Amino acid sequence: MIEAQGLSVTYSSKDEPSIQNISFSMKKGEFVWLAGKSASGKSTLMNCICGFIPQIIPAELEGSIIFNGEKDLDPLQLSRHITMVHQDPETQFCNETVEDEIAFGLENRCLSRRKIDKRIETTLKDLNCSELRHRELRTLSGGEKQKIAIASMLVLNPKILILDEPTSNLDPISMKEVLKAIENVRRKSHDLTIILAEHRIGDLVEQIDRVLKLEDGRLTRDIKDLQSLDQEQKKAMVDYSYPEYSREIGKEGETILRIEDMDHTLGGKKILKDIALEIKEREIIALMGRNGSGKTTLVKLISALSEVQEGRIKVFDQIMDSSSKVKPYELGKRIGYVFQNPNHQIFENTLEEELTFAAKNFSKGESKAKRWLKKIKTEEDLEKKTHPHTLSFGQKRRLNIYSSSPHDPDLVIVDEPFSGQDHQNAVKIADILDDLWKEGKTLIIVTHDLRFAKKFCTRALVLKDGSLVYDGEPYDLKSVSGEDER
Repeated sequence: MIEAQGLSVTYSSKDEPSIQNISFSMKKGEFVWLAGKSASGKSTLMNCICGFIPQIIPAELEGSIIFNGEKDLDPLQLSRHITMVHQDPETQFCNETVEDEIAFGLENRCLSRRKIDKRIETTLKDLNCSELRHRELRTLSGGEKQKIAIASMLVLNPKILILDEPTSNLDPISMKEVLKAIENVRRKSHDLTIILAEHRIGDLVEQIDRVLKLEDGRLTRDIKDLQSLDQEQKKAMVDYSYPEYSREIGKEGETILRIEDMDHTLGGKKILKDIALEIKEREIIALMGRNGSGKTTLVKLISALSEVQEGRIKVFDQIMDSSSKVKPYELGKRIGYVFQNPNHQIFENTLEEELTFAAKNFSKGESKAKRWLKKIKTEEDLEKKTHPHTLSFGQKRRLNIYSSSPHDPDLVIVDEPFSGQDHQNAVKIADILDDLWKEGKTLIIVTHDLRFAKKFCTRALVLKDGSLVYDGEPYDLKSVSGEDER
């Protein structure tokens, strides 16, 4: 079905190839797990298979991709047979509503309205998100956007479906739903070839036929029959845990955040309902809940990135309610905020400029930013003139955390820091956050990772359908929704 012959790719911004001399062939109907750490070359390889490189994404390409016996087809020809869901779903949206987005490819293929409606209905049902059909894309959570991106490709009935970290923004239940949908697609169409790049492979390891593993741009392992391995060998490929972190806080600190009777409506839907809570200095909060439960909305309100509609927020000495507004810049002096999507807060053209952006903006912390720049150059093997948008998703995530906090904010809010991260990089991020806490900062971490919350955080807040349903020890939680999810 698909064959790579001596494939190498070098981007103009880099001296070394991102992938080097890769060759393999895949059979029709194979389910292939493309494994490897962040920045190992997985996304580059998938973009080659789709024909995006070099026709759409500029890069020097050596070698060939052969699809169904034909060499070097252009992206338009390949798009009839190969679809790809990108790691960042927003990069592939073309419309404003869910229904229009899923219909877009089918309309380009001139299907009738009746057939389009039927396919949309079936695909959304398979992904267990039929209720999203008439929503605007801008009102969806990160995980909901991920599901719609998958639906928009799945609806085209491709011969090859490429999935780049499809569950990276999903809560555990949604992740199981997406993986189940992939399994259902395979069951319906045994001819469909699936290429899956994913760190959290979970129970799907039992469905995978083959593993291609990349390391530093090279194909280092090709397990042609994964199911021939014993259970211990397979378990070793998917298991991970976090180290123990010391959490001796000492006496209770002062209250830095108080929320009273807060409701919030977005797109005609009530996102938050009657929220009341307090957070004290040096707490480490795990803010949890399923996709669409209101987590991102809540942290945006705390940061003054959204305006309070009903209720009252007092953060440090600033009060926000329906009549009292606070400029985000003013709160930004004391709050460092890391967005769920790393691309939403990259403003500069070089790594050095990006890392010192906040420090220069607030006239504070430039020496710390330069120390962190030196650390990143050493640990990530990056030059200070590197453009931030050429970094991998994981590298952007770590850059965001560093660039949002050199001016020593008292509160650091991080929205889904582990999405799209392999385990080694997730631990690196946890260590960065631990260093910030040791400097005396309070942390609010939006996360779906229950293992992380139990090992790292001092307190868990769980939202369900916009309401606060749990406030207590992370250790006592059974799931990210506060319920038994078996």
